[in-house]
Amino acid sequence: MKHNELNHLVEQLKRGDLAVFDAIYAQTRVGVYYTILAIVKDVNLTEDLMQETYLKMLESLPRYRKRNQFQAWLNTIARNLAINLFNRRKREQPIDQETDSSLFGVTVDQQEKAYALQDLLAVLNEEEKIVIIRYVILEERHKDIAKHLNKPVGTVTWMYQNALKKMRRKAGEDDDGA
Repeated sequence: MKHNELNHLVEQLKRGDLAVFDAIYAQTRVGVYYTILAIVKDVNLTEDLMQETYLKMLESLPRYRKRNQFQAWLNTIARNLAINLFNRRKREQPIDQETDSSLFGVTVDQQEKAYALQDLLAVLNEEEKIVIIRYVILEERHKDIAKHLNKPVGTVTWMYQNALKKMRRKAGEDDDGA
């Protein structure tokens, strides 16, 4: 969906048309999900924070200005909520997901995929993670990512290729070790 179409749906939602919420959610959920997952690194917490993000979005919607890119604005809400939760959880006692898996409601397969993604992203520095998530998940162009990072397009393209190489090497290590 183009930004203009998304902005049109957002304007309808601002006017009280809740019927468009599902369409907005469908178009923005992947970006919100991976924005949160990159910070909290937990599938269940990510899903909880997604709900909180959309509730916060509905609450803050009257203050949203059309000149902003809605997906970026929504991702900022998600990011802030995730960082707040991450900081709170640093002070809490951790629980082992394997021994208490019934508490988490995540199948082993889902856990393994989430861990595999976390492992692959772990080999990247923060800017490389941003480039990968924005390009692959949010489907942004290198030009837009470069503008966001305040870097030349060539540098962002190089960072993307370098990040892919790192992730492939890491995936190759995991394949050899299994």
